[in-house]
Amino acid sequence: MIAPNQTRIRRIQRSLLFLSLLLAACSGDAVGAIEDIALPSIDTLDQTGNIEAGEPEVEGTTFEEAELPEDFPPSFPIPDDARIGSNVGMDGEDEFRVFVSLTTTLDDALTNYRSELPARGWTIVSEEATNRGTEMAIRNDDYEGELLFVEAETGVALDIHLYPKGTGEEIPGMPAGLGESTTLGESASSFPADFPIPSSYTPIELNDTLRAEGYELAFTFVGIAEMGMVDFNIALMTAGWEIGDMTLEGMSGVYVLPFSNPGTDFEGYAYITGNPGQFDLDTDGAVLIALAPGSP
Repeated sequence: MIAPNQTRIRRIQRSLLFLSLLLAACSGDAVGAIEDIALPSIDTLDQTGNIEAGEPEVEGTTFEEAELPEDFPPSFPIPDDARIGSNVGMDGEDEFRVFVSLTTTLDDALTNYRSELPARGWTIVSEEATNRGTEMAIRNDDYEGELLFVEAETGVALDIHLYPKGTGEEIPGMPAGLGESTTLGESASSFPADFPIPSSYTPIELNDTLRAEGYELAFTFVGIAEMGMVDFNIALMTAGWEIGDMTLEGMSGVYVLPFSNPGTDFEGYAYITGNPGQFDLDTDGAVLIALAPGSP
């Protein structure tokens, strides 16, 4: 079993969790321990699954102002003109997940937090610009956590996750063992033997419908499609594979995710759906992940 670097896993989880929350809200699915998701009204998804600026048209993603949670660390800087969004429910005490809308540019927000955090006793452990925003890992004497800054036309969405120091091995709402994977091994498919497969996936036999569509491998995942997609992303990225532009079909919890191996030029794609019946399959409510070589 592959046990990836935990710091890297948590960074990937942070980016993908932010996206998965938005996808879940858009598709109308519920996300386990996550309550009353209300994201800032400055990002939404177009019909191809790409993040774009603008007011969301899907109910459930509108920004609803709220107060900071009780006992939120007072040393954490929140600008006076910031709008506090509804909070995500956390498991355990003294753990906080807050969405904040900042009325500033991304550069100004980052400059401000680079200054204010150290001035208030926080250490910026790392900072990284990704295709989903700018991520910061931070800590002080009592807490550690991650920040995700996402820019849009009307300001900046700040996703704050803080937890007691030394307790951040897992992210609430994520399946146990997320990020762990194994390799495919020898198979009758054209996929390489070292292709990463999430440990949460269970292989199933192909039926004639899947074969007719060009799929060579199939798996099930117990959970919602968004989390199955997140786990697949993590397995690929930690193994050095590249992820293409995901498409979201009809905002209905069906995702098509292309991927490639830059070292071998192997390309393939995953079709992830919560409706296996479209392939004449009954998976007892589990999500279907079908893999095919080539381009979608």
